[in-house]
Amino acid sequence: DLPRWNFTDFMHSFMIVFRVLCGEWIESMWDCMLVGDVSCIPFFLATVVIGNLVVLNLFLALLLSNFGSSSL
Repeated sequence: DLPRWNFTDFMHSFMIVFRVLCGEWIESMWDCMLVGDVSCIPFFLATVVIGNLVVLNLFLALLLSNFGSSSL
């Protein structure tokens, strides 16, 4: 039986990645491990690391663009 959070279509996959980026990744990983095997761990860890780097990069770009503007 598939858990509520699954990868059957794009919408569910997008919601899982969004949930991982919001910090609730351990529950989704546990559900994945119950249905699948240990191969879920590298996927979720890579999603957390890459997602946090992307969010950090966007935040720093926004911060640097505000300091770089000459209209004070």
